[in-house]
Amino acid sequence: MSDNEDAVDKTTEELDDLDLNLDKKKKKKAKAPVDGDASTKTEGVWAAPTELGPNDIYPYADILQRVYDAIAEKNPELMGGKKFTMIPPQVAREGSKKTVFVNFKDMCKRMHRTMEHVMSYFNAELGVACSLDPEGKLTFKGRFTPKQIESVVRNYMLSYVQCQMCKSFDSMLVKDSVTRLTFIECNRCQAKKSVSNVEKGFHATNRADRKAAKQAV
Repeated sequence: MSDNEDAVDKTTEELDDLDLNLDKKKKKKAKAPVDGDASTKTEGVWAAPTELGPNDIYPYADILQRVYDAIAEKNPELMGGKKFTMIPPQVAREGSKKTVFVNFKDMCKRMHRTMEHVMSYFNAELGVACSLDPEGKLTFKGRFTPKQIESVVRNYMLSYVQCQMCKSFDSMLVKDSVTRLTFIECNRCQAKKSVSNVEKGFHATNRADRKAAKQAV
């Protein structure tokens, strides 16, 4: 019996050694992914802006919100700005040879421009002498329709009121005392652009022009 017990103990020791040897065997390393392998490529996925990676896609709503947040931070007045509406000119006849711009003073006030500067523009564009009465009414020689007056006002606003950057009409006309140049300074985007002095441009057709055209034919 002792011999059998010795044989069993020897066999048990051999099995224990076999288990230990198996545990000591090195595990196989995982195969590293190969660049360009289609199975390892990952496509962009939707995620929150704080969790985005180089291959993720920015949701359009989040991008739009970030734009609005930036505008609200840098130019808050742009978020609540009101659209500028030009009031129609009130034109009346004075006698048979004069036209009166009745609400000329109110028009200049809405544009934030001096009446003298706007009057000089009318003088150059219409090619007639203008006069300003104490009530702020502009009177000029000749017959002109409200449509012609409105056209001159619109051209003035595009040249001396509207900002060329943000297209806003909320601006000021400032003259540099050193360079003697005139600038449009936008109150919204803070852009600054030089403008030329009032020069003759658009010319409303009047009776004298039509008569001169007939004589030239």
